[in-house]
This record gives sequence, C-alpha cells and structure tokens, in this order.
Amino acid sequence: MSYVVFILCLLLSVVSYADNEWELAKEDTQRNIQVYLRPQLTNPYDEFYAQTKVPQPIETVLAVLADIGAWPQWIARIKKVQVLKKQENQSWVYVIYKLPYPFVERDTVLYARLSKNPKTSIVTIQSNAQANYPIPQDVSVKRVRLNELSSTWQLTPLPTGGTKIELTGRGEPGGYMPSLIFNYNLADEAQQTVRLLRQMLIRPQYALKQIEKKANNHKK
Repeated sequence: MSYVVFILCLLLSVVSYADNEWELAKEDTQRNIQVYLRPQLTNPYDEFYAQTKVPQPIETVLAVLADIGAWPQWIARIKKVQVLKKQENQSWVYVIYKLPYPFVERDTVLYARLSKNPKTSIVTIQSNAQANYPIPQDVSVKRVRLNELSSTWQLTPLPTGGTKIELTGRGEPGGYMPSLIFNYNLADEAQQTVRLLRQMLIRPQYALKQIEKKANNHKK
C-alpha cells in the first residue's frame, strides 16, 4: 500500500512540475500586449511575464524607465518613490505601494542594476528588494515591508528600429494577503503597467532626451 502511495505522489509531483508553464492570462490585441502567468514552485503566489513591441527605440524606453520620479504615473500600485542612492547603472529606490482596502500599504527598497549585452545590444534591468537596507521612518503610517520581490525588464532592439519590451516579476505580498486575491489581480496590473508605459513613450520629453543623448555621443 505504501508503495502505491509513493508512486501516486511521485506522479502528482511530475504533473505539477509539467503544468508549471506560462499560460496566457490577458491579451490586448489593439496594443499588442500579452500577459502570462505561472505558479511558483516555492509559494502560492503566481509570477508574471508581459511583453509588447513598440515603434520607439531602446533609448526612448530607457528614458522613461530612468525617470524614477514618474514611476507612480504608470507602474501599477506604486504610490510614492524616493531615490536613496544612485551610481552608474545602479539605483537604490524606496517605494511605497498602495493596496485596496482593507490591506495596508507595502514598502521596500529596490536595488536596480542595468546591463547591456555588447553583442546583441539587449538591455536588461534587474530589480530586487533589499531586506536589510534601512528605510525612511514614518511612524504615522502602518506599512508592511516587502522582502521577497524581484522583476526584470529586457529591451531588445528590432530590425524596424523599434523595441521588444519584456517584463517578468515575482514575489510575496507580505503580511496578510490571500493568494487567491493576489493572483486574481496580477495579470490586470501587469497589463496596466505595460499599457501605461506605451503611453509614456509618446511623451515629447522622452523623445527629446533621446535626441540630446545622440547629440552628446556625436560630439564625443
């Protein structure tokens, strides 16, 4: 009997691992946005992968991503940001996330690092929560610290001059947050972030930054 139980458990674990594939959760055909979800093996909260293609070059996309002060305008759930430290291709940013009632706000310090593949020109920005990094104190507001949070932006140049944008993210919401609620909203928030990013890309100030950067490089 124990042998049969062992075989059944083994088969179930194999099926569970095989099912751990990306599944399309949201698609905006008009804006060419796809969002996929899959379960994590280590916790009940899903991870997401979103992608889109835009006509703007990588420089314009980077100009938007580098404008940290504007993150609350387009990244889902972000209420406030504060740059704590900045070095070449590295940033430490204090972020406050707003959640729907009755859940309290979350906060964290994100460490972001930009890298570029010299052969493919693919740009990658990886962000991770820094559990031990000191944060600004505000005893008047109760918040939950996020310690398990990571995301990756990957920007790939297209032959047409545009950019393929890919965003992956995973984490745990901390405190009390049922996985059913978290997973239910995850695809919507990822789609909203990418959709608003596309809107940010057409703002003239980011195209201007791209032109200025090319002019400075030409002078060098």
